[in-house]
Amino acid sequence: MAGRKVRVWADGCFDMVHFGHANALRQAKALGDELIVGVHSDEEIKKHKGPPVFTEAERYRMVKAIKWVDEVVEDAPYTTQLASLDEHSCDFCAHGDDVTCTSDGKDAYHLVSLGSL
Repeated sequence: MAGRKVRVWADGCFDMVHFGHANALRQAKALGDELIVGVHSDEEIKKHKGPPVFTEAERYRMVKAIKWVDEVVEDAPYTTQLASLDEHSCDFCAHGDDVTCTSDGKDAYHLVSLGSL
């Protein structure tokens, strides 16, 4: 990995973006060199949480404006996938301590969590 930048993945709905979101992304960025943020589509949010307040286009713009974000991946899957991390050459996935569940009650990070290994 010498000479290669460490890329960190973080994802979420980012509806009603607030200081907690920005601070979580600041902390995620501190884990590496580049922060790649996946933002879920309106359809994914409706399926798993209910209707968002802001449209996906508005949320993409809001997340892109956060100074610690290097790249935004639009329409990221609600259940975080190893394939998404691989596709974007990410070394780590960062997520806060809040529980994020899918509509069927599964941990949305079960595929990338150390607890699932």
